[in-house]
Amino acid sequence: MDAISLLARKLGEKVRKWDDIAVVSHYDADGITSAAILVSALESIGKDVRFINVKQLYSDQIEEIKDLGSAFIFSDLGIGQISALLDSMRAPFIVLDHHEIPPGKEYPYLLHPHLFGLDGSKELSGAGVSYIFARELSGRRDLSALAVVGAVGDVQLVGGALVGYNRKILSEAIEAGKIFAFRDLALYGRVSRPLPYMFVYSTDPILPGLTANESAVYDFLDSLGIRYRDDSGHLLPYVDLTPEDRRSLFTGLSLYLLNRGWDTDKLSRLIGEVYELSDEDAHSPLRDVREYATLLNACGRHGEPEVGVHVAMGDRGKYYEEAISLLRRHREALRMGVDYVVSNGLTPLSAIQYFHAQDVIPASVVGIVAGMIYSSGIASFDKVIVGMAYEDEEHTKVSARATSRLVSAGVDLSVAMRRAAERVGGEAGGHKPAAGARIPRGREEEFVQMLDRLIATQLSST
Repeated sequence: MDAISLLARKLGEKVRKWDDIAVVSHYDADGITSAAILVSALESIGKDVRFINVKQLYSDQIEEIKDLGSAFIFSDLGIGQISALLDSMRAPFIVLDHHEIPPGKEYPYLLHPHLFGLDGSKELSGAGVSYIFARELSGRRDLSALAVVGAVGDVQLVGGALVGYNRKILSEAIEAGKIFAFRDLALYGRVSRPLPYMFVYSTDPILPGLTANESAVYDFLDSLGIRYRDDSGHLLPYVDLTPEDRRSLFTGLSLYLLNRGWDTDKLSRLIGEVYELSDEDAHSPLRDVREYATLLNACGRHGEPEVGVHVAMGDRGKYYEEAISLLRRHREALRMGVDYVVSNGLTPLSAIQYFHAQDVIPASVVGIVAGMIYSSGIASFDKVIVGMAYEDEEHTKVSARATSRLVSAGVDLSVAMRRAAERVGGEAGGHKPAAGARIPRGREEEFVQMLDRLIATQLSST
């Protein structure tokens, strides 16, 4: 047994003595799958458990949730707020997290990848930490598939594949017969979207001449002789193409994009390791792990994370129908966000580039939009990208993303965002390549100037 599993088992022995347990988790796909894993495992050993998913564990929210149970498990959050938890929580609790550990913050009942030399931004997600704990608590290796969904939803693919401890969990999911893994064209919508619309609505990446250009997509497919309709005239999804048509499509798409300025490195990112859940319908958005994660993100980002938890726990009735409706809303919000940035551009500073969508898009999707803009090639890879939007009447949500090259050059967004946020009376947390903050409205300009100086200093000190 490895060291992280050994600690998970010891924490499980502690939790076995508890009852009336509350699981508090983040509201994104990683947090939703974390909650689903923990609730499933706890219920399977006969525990009474309830759950709640929150945007962030700010100090005011700790006060609101501290009476939810007689004992608590915090998953995919908590380490950044450990001082506030120790000050406010009367009930016993454990923390299962993977975000950066702030300096000087120690807690004996913490399961965290950094304690074992693992990178929590790419080697083990929050759902992965929750799965390790749940596996040692209940023996349920079937929950490994949800940990894979959480890792992909947390953008932990490296070179198009899961690495580190995430890969060990993937192997357990494959061995349990829950996941198929293979290399293929990795555009979003390969399972649930008709083939032409996989290209029309592609924003990660934006395909020059094809994204948002339906007639051009049909012309492109016709030029390749791809059969994208069945005998009844209905449009086929990518997964229903013959192997020959898949090969022709990738060859044709590669030549098309090379002729429009893509280099071979960018082109290689179109192919990746694809993960499909064996128990889901072949044309369901839950079949493809990336689409599954997007559906869960839609639930959380649009105020209904509990819907996502129920779907992840196997409900394919009313919760699934509601999740599909939320997914449609999510796609529209992302489209609006990308359109906003494309139309208004980014404001460049020395080390960062930023946009402020104000109330044009929900604050809950601003980080996803920032990531999509990075992937599209619209933003410079030489600078951190920062997105902002109003969260409520008093606060602005901030999300920042950095490329792996910038991180290698010294950028640590978890540190820079926390320091910049604290300077303006806000709070922050995250990883080196991705972090978020909540700051007072009206202090955005002061924040971005401070963040720019901090990032520039990080880059110049290496």
